Amino acid sequence: MTIDRPLVSIVTTSFNSAAYLGDLIAAVEAQTYDNIEHVMVDGVSDDGTVDLIRQYAERRPVNWVSEPDGGAADATTKGLRMATGDIVVLVPSDDLIFPWSVETAVNYLQDHSDVDVVHGDSISWDVSTDDWSLRLYKPFSYGYLARTQIITPQATYFRRYVISGNEELDTSLKHANDYDWILRLTRHRKVANIHEFLAIFRKRPGAINYREGVGEEVAREANVARARYIRTTGPVHRVMITWDRIYGAVHRRIQIFKLVKYSRRADSDGTGLNPNTPWRQFLTAYSVSGSSGLRLLIALLPCRRRYPLDVRSRPTATSLGAAERPNVGSPTKD
Repeated sequence: MTIDRPLVSIVTTSFNSAAYLGDLIAAVEAQTYDNIEHVMVDGVSDDGTVDLIRQYAERRPVNWVSEPDGGAADATTKGLRMATGDIVVLVPSDDLIFPWSVETAVNYLQDHSDVDVVHGDSISWDVSTDDWSLRLYKPFSYGYLARTQIITPQATYFRRYVISGNEELDTSLKHANDYDWILRLTRHRKVANIHEFLAIFRKRPGAINYREGVGEEVAREANVARARYIRTTGPVHRVMITWDRIYGAVHRRIQIFKLVKYSRRADSDGTGLNPNTPWRQFLTAYSVSGSSGLRLLIALLPCRRRYPLDVRSRPTATSLGAAERPNVGSPTKD
């Protein structure tokens, strides 16, 4: 590993995603960290995706192929085997990263040599409704991950030695293959989470996650994956799940209050935050506030699962390129 500037491999899979791939390419080109290897595996798209990749490869080195595959899991496995970076992250063609994402993850891993995997907070963006759901994670616990939580792969960075010998995703799982893979890789590893938004997961019309009933399929496959690593039956398991959900809900509510509090501390142009402030990069670019104090307090009651927040781009913030969004109110949720 080059100690001062380790190579980071961003592994991207695509199939007929020309409408969205350009945004991801722009997001990678906007990174504040420059030692990046972009690995792209395309499933023989016929909508202009391959032309976009070719044009991209003319501007910067891109390790890419376009050939038939067995689906997303198979394509991801190919990409992981092609990757040569010291640090690896999976970012499919539909999704986005912020300009600070790679540098933030690299800096943390360099400052914490004992950490094998680091992940950050993320955003789920419904393209049809322009609804941003903020995903705020509690301190990492393997038991919590295996029982209750599904972290965002796009916001999760692995040291290369964690992946070596574990590049293959389970193609029998259509929806939860990445969750199963993360459970396999993080077992007996030191994993840390940082409070900075590192990725945007886009839900778009036509994508597999928009199909009716997909939620039930995801839950079923997630349970299949969990059973491979932990005991998923018995009273102790049920009690732990209940505790996980209560603890997770309380933790998220505390984090929401902190997010709003730190946003208020920022100057109008996003400056004025201590370098160690959680979510500093995000709050430099965006302001976050409750749509009203009373509504936010009511939303944080135990019976509520959606919290109305107003997320707005700061007018003087540096352009975020592909991560730009309209100034609209957005919720976060359990």
